[in-house]
Amino acid sequence: HETTVNLITNGTLALLSNPEQLALWRENPALAESAVEELLRYDGPLMTTEFSFARTEMTLHGVTIPQGATVLPTLLSANRDEAVFANADRLDLARTPNRHLAFGHGIHYCLGAPLARLEGRIAFNALLERAPHLQLAVARERLEYKNIMILHALKELPVVL
Repeated sequence: HETTVNLITNGTLALLSNPEQLALWRENPALAESAVEELLRYDGPLMTTEFSFARTEMTLHGVTIPQGATVLPTLLSANRDEAVFANADRLDLARTPNRHLAFGHGIHYCLGAPLARLEGRIAFNALLERAPHLQLAVARERLEYKNIMILHALKELPVVL
């Protein structure tokens, strides 16, 4: 359940930090599907995948990675790649296409992705409907993240409903 909790908390923080996007979603609930995809891309629940090993030697951005080297792909970085996403550091709930890697790729693609998307749509639609005056209860600078290598998780997200 950690990834779902992190999707909801990270996504809520992203929306509260981008009030124009929050207002856009409130005005247009039909954005739910693309909005959840964008929240997964913009500030997803996982920082990294599991360790992998380079099958062949390769050079990436001027760095040589030898065959057999241990690599740890960072999903958050990949999902902010300017070569793939225009204005990658901007939250855009209407972004299309949105080929993020929040659920991995290929043989390692998350089997729970359809459920996570559904949970995200249900949770955010309920939150937007039931908490029209939602706001952070503390300054953003006071928020802390858990020190867990794979998860991108806030320790807590105090809000005022």
